[in-house]
Parts: sequence; C-alpha cells; structure tokens
Amino acid sequence: MFLGPEGSGTLPLALAFSGYIFCENPTLDDRCGKCKSCIQTNAWSHPDLHMSFPIEIQKKIETTATYAKDFLAALKEDPYMSLKKWELTIGDGKKKSIITAAESQEIIRLLSLKSFHGGHKIMIIWHADKMNNAAANKLLKTLEEPTKKTIVILVTASAEDFLPTIMSRTQKVNCGKLSDSDIARALEDRHEIDPTSAKKYAHISDGNFYLAKMLAMHKEQPTDYLDIFTQWMRACVTSKMPDALTICEKIAAYTKDQQQYFLEYCLQFLHQSIVYVHLGENAARFDSEALQFARKFAPYMEKSDLEGFQRIFSTGHYMVERNINPQLLFLKMSQDMMKLFKLNS
Repeated sequence: MFLGPEGSGTLPLALAFSGYIFCENPTLDDRCGKCKSCIQTNAWSHPDLHMSFPIEIQKKIETTATYAKDFLAALKEDPYMSLKKWELTIGDGKKKSIITAAESQEIIRLLSLKSFHGGHKIMIIWHADKMNNAAANKLLKTLEEPTKKTIVILVTASAEDFLPTIMSRTQKVNCGKLSDSDIARALEDRHEIDPTSAKKYAHISDGNFYLAKMLAMHKEQPTDYLDIFTQWMRACVTSKMPDALTICEKIAAYTKDQQQYFLEYCLQFLHQSIVYVHLGENAARFDSEALQFARKFAPYMEKSDLEGFQRIFSTGHYMVERNINPQLLFLKMSQDMMKLFKLNS
C-alpha cells in the first residue's frame, strides 16, 4: 500500500516501482531504462502491468474496461492527476466513483493469467480506498495468497476507509508530502519555471505537485488570482451586487482552464484559512501578498459555513467543466456566497 496525500506522487511511485520490477538489467537503485521492458513501461504498454481505478457506475458499466483508453490518456498527460479531475473526465462529477465487486472479479481474472514475459504480474489499484465492501471482500484471498510472482499495489490517500482485513494483508509504504525544494526543482527542470516563481508555487501548493503545476501553467496567478479573489470576497461580504457583477465579468473573461485554476486557487485559500485559524500563521501556506488578506479573512471564515463555501466553489468548478455560461455561473456563486455571509454575520 502506497499511502500519501493527493499530489504526493503515490501513483508515479507505483509506476516507477513496477518498472524497476520489470527491468531486465536493473542496478541497485534504478532500472536501466533501455531494455524492452523499460521501453514498454515508459510507453504504459507493458503487457504484465494492469491497472484498476474508480469509475462512476452506470447501466451495464461496472468495470474499468470501458474507460481504459481514457485513463491511459489521462495518465500520460499527468500521472499526478487528482481523483476529481478523473471524475470530471469520464462523467458529470455528481456521482461518487467506486471500485465494484465486478471490477474485483476482473482483477482476479487478470492475475490468474500467465505472465506474458514469464516474469512478474503487477496490478496497481489507484484510489483503492474506493472499493466497496463487496469488492474488498472479494479480493481478500488474492491479497492474502497471491499467485507466484504477483504483486498488487494499493494506491491511496486514506487508509481509514479500508476494511481491517485488507489493512492486515498489506505492507504500508508511507509517502509524505513532497518538500518545497523538490517541487520547486521539478517545476524548474520539467516546466522551465523561473526559480523565484517556482519557490512561490511550491510554497502555496503545500506538498501537492499537481496543484503546483496548475499554478505554474498560467502567468496570471497567484498574484492576479489573489486580487480577484480578494475583491470578490469583499463584494460578497458587503452584498454589493454591482461590484460583484464587475468582478464576475473579469472572471468570465478568463479561458476555461484559467477559470478552473482560479476556483482551485480559491479552494486552496479556504483550506489554508482553516490551517491558519487552528495551527497558526506559520503553518499556513500563504505567500507574503496573500498573508495580509488572510490575517483578516481567516478568522472571519472560522465563524462561517466553510463547508458551504467549499461546496459553492467545488460546484462552480464542475459547472465550468460542463461549459455553463460563465457570467451567469459566477453571478449565481456570488449570490450564494452573499447568503452564507449574511447567515453567519
């Protein structure tokens, strides 16, 4: 079980570990990267590497087979992707995605087959905590007594939702948050972000490389996003609809991707506000510009319906993905936030 928070790289780690197992000429600390198995692993096409993941259950669709190509494409684009991003890729994001008993049966079937290369067979179960009880119980025997040269890797951000019988059959590898320095260096090396900006994005992301990359992909943020967020919150607190309308027009002028990144920035700001209130200023991941607003905003939000605000921003993120008219969407979000601020004033 590779256990770590979102954006910590548990899935890339599982893939890298699988590549090392498959490598025909491994060194003590890495795979060769040149053999046939390494080339296949790099292309996500190794025949003995299988993957399972959560899906939204629909009529006649209970296994991942229908979405295998979509998942592979999403994985190639970003192996650090969030579960929410995946859910929006394959569905409307309204239903909870799960791993079903039918999918567990398919996992068992795949692992019962002979290895294509005559070596190991590996099954990676992404967000394995999404297995329902029937799915988990069906896999118990496979986890307890896997066939020879069979490895099952459970990738998860939470161990709390697993059956005790599952936990007792796994070897846990705790993957903590990535360090600011590691994230900053990766942004510089892989995405050509300048060192100053890379450090800022790494600090704000709080160990989440997926979030750091999103922040880094658009030059408007975080400073411009902070300005818009600050103006928006002040307009909603004071119930000044004309001001809110002006701000909504600015947000609506962003591209679809920028609108999504902006809303994710808002969600991150809310999360860090909670950290600020309960753990103190030094624990919160605000840059110097954001900290000035947070000193006033965070204590105020403690008295408000934080779950309600998170729901508004999460729903807004989903609606942007569904191509809803942005001006109407952000105006509706403004009205909803004004109501929440009034209820908690």
